[in-house]
Amino acid sequence: MTELVGIAAVAVVAWFAAGTIWNVRLGRETMRWMQEGLPLLGSRTTVRWLGSSAVEMVINDAKPPFRAVTLVIFLEPRDLPWWPLSHARGRRDTLIIRGALKKIPSVELEALDPASWSGREALARVPREWPTSGSSMMIHYENTAALERAEALLALTQAAGLTVRRLSVRRAEPHFQVHAALPDRSRPAREFFEAVHTLAGCASDSAGAPGAAAWRR
Repeated sequence: MTELVGIAAVAVVAWFAAGTIWNVRLGRETMRWMQEGLPLLGSRTTVRWLGSSAVEMVINDAKPPFRAVTLVIFLEPRDLPWWPLSHARGRRDTLIIRGALKKIPSVELEALDPASWSGREALARVPREWPTSGSSMMIHYENTAALERAEALLALTQAAGLTVRRLSVRRAEPHFQVHAALPDRSRPAREFFEAVHTLAGCASDSAGAPGAAAWRR
């Protein structure tokens, strides 16, 4: 019995070590890739690791249409023995972008992938009286103008080739959120962040944001 406990302990430690190395390597590679595009959002970024499964990057002096931006590389918990269960329940490596905008949006909406962890987690905060539309991507909206804005934003994400799990526009901070699959690092980071800039401009009714069409698979 003691030997079995010892073997199990070694296995858990080995799993933790391997998962941590995997996540740290993936996080560092993603941050390295992002360096080219981050200046489109702001010039100074504060970085900190939140355990081995998340990296937070904060830009307090962001460029319009943002006032401030927080980016989180949210990784699957590969360092934990129940990672396969978490994966089966829809948790995936995700890049989260939360922005406080200079101009408060005129509408509120949530576009959610109900099969994803991000979508299910956000659903509890959607007002029950909001109507819904869609199937694979459920749009929750306060009025017709919000539905039209959601459809325009989702069209931009499709044109940009983004796999979005949550897209949120709110009057309270964070005004703008996008939860997307980790981008293809073989493509230029600048094009990805141009698409993010365009989405934020559309969310805040701002004109003049750069086009998103360049970010294509």
